[in-house]
Amino acid sequence: MSYREIISVPGMKPVLFTLFMVSFSFGIIFPILPFYALSLGATPFELGMLTAVFALMSLVFSPIMGRLADKYGRKRLLMVGTIAFAAGYVVFAFADSLWMAFAARAFEGIAAAAMFPACLSLISDFSTEAQRGKAMGLVSMSFSVGMMAGPAFGGIAASFAVRDAFLLAAFFALCNFASIAFQVKEPKEKKESRDIATQEGSLLAHIKSPLLFLFLSSFMVAFMIGGIDAVLALYTAEQMGFTSAQIGIVFMYIGFLVMLMQFVAGGMINKYGEVNMVMWGLLLSGAGFLLLVFSQSWLMLMLALAVFVAGNALVFPSVNSLISKRVQGKRGAVLGLASSFSSGGQMVGPLVGGLLYGISHTLAFIGMAVLIWLYFAFFSLLGAKRLK
Repeated sequence: MSYREIISVPGMKPVLFTLFMVSFSFGIIFPILPFYALSLGATPFELGMLTAVFALMSLVFSPIMGRLADKYGRKRLLMVGTIAFAAGYVVFAFADSLWMAFAARAFEGIAAAAMFPACLSLISDFSTEAQRGKAMGLVSMSFSVGMMAGPAFGGIAASFAVRDAFLLAAFFALCNFASIAFQVKEPKEKKESRDIATQEGSLLAHIKSPLLFLFLSSFMVAFMIGGIDAVLALYTAEQMGFTSAQIGIVFMYIGFLVMLMQFVAGGMINKYGEVNMVMWGLLLSGAGFLLLVFSQSWLMLMLALAVFVAGNALVFPSVNSLISKRVQGKRGAVLGLASSFSSGGQMVGPLVGGLLYGISHTLAFIGMAVLIWLYFAFFSLLGAKRLK
C-alpha cells in the first residue's frame, strides 16, 4: 500500500493538513516569543512559563476533549479547535499585557487538546490495519514539515511586523476550518479508535514496572525539547545578536534535521535494538545541550543542534517501539499514558530551562545536560536490563 493511495482516502488530506497546522501554529511563535514576551515585561522564567502553559492546558484538557469528541463527533471538535486557534492568535496580535499573552497561549493549548487526539482517531478510522504504519508515518511527516515551516514563517513575517505574523496565522487557521468543514466526513468509529481515557487511571496501578522506564523516557524527550524551545531563541538573540528571521532559520533547520533523522533512526533501531538506542540518544542529547554553551558562531550552533536532534530522534521512536512490543492488550491506553508523561515533560522542561537561564545563560545548558545524563545513568543501571 503506497503513501499516495493512503493520502487519496477521502478526508485524509484535510486531517493531515490539520496536523500540519497544529505544529505550524505551535512553531510559528518560537522566533517571535522572546522579543514579544520581553517587550511585555516577562522575565526568562515567565518566558518559560509562557511556553509551558500550552502543554499544561493540553495535558489537563485532553481527557475532557476526548469525551466531547465521543459525544459530539470528532469533526465538530476539529472545527471548534481551529476556530479557537484563530481566536488565540488574534488575542496575541492585539495583546498589550503579559496576562493576555498567557490567556492566548492557554487558549491555544486547549485547542490543541481538542485537535490532536481527534486527528489521530480520524486517521485510524480512515486507514486499514495494513495502512496504519504508513498512515502514522504521514502523521510524523506532517508534524515535521509544520515544525520546519512554522518558525521560518514566523521569523520572516515578524521581521516586517509581529502583529501581521499572528494575524496571518489566524487566517491560516480559518482556511484549515474551511477545509475540515467541506472535505471531512465523520466516519463510523472503529473499536480501536474509541476514547480510552477512562482506562488509563486503573491501568497505571497494574502495569509492570519496566514500562515506567518507557514512560519516564517519554517524559525526558519532551522535557529536553521543551527546555530548548524555552531558551534557544532567547540565547541566540541575546548572545549572538540573531534577529527573529535568523531564529526562524534556526528552527527551520531543526525541523529539517528531525525529518531527516526519521529516515535514519528506523534502520539503526532494527540493527542495534531499542534499549541501546535510548541510551545512545540520551548521551547525544546531553552532549548537544553542553555544546550549546560553546556556540558563538553559526557553525558551532548548527553542530550542537545536530547532535541534540540526533539524540532525540533515537530516543523517541525507540520508546514507542518498545511500548508496542511489550504491550499486546490495551496498547492504546498505554500509549495514552506515554502521551500524558510527554505532556508533563513539555510543561516542566520550559519551566526548568527558563529558571536556569534566569540565573545564568550557561547554567541553562549545563544544567539540562546534567539532568539528562543523570537520567541516562538511572536508565542504564535500573531499566536497561529489565527492558531487554
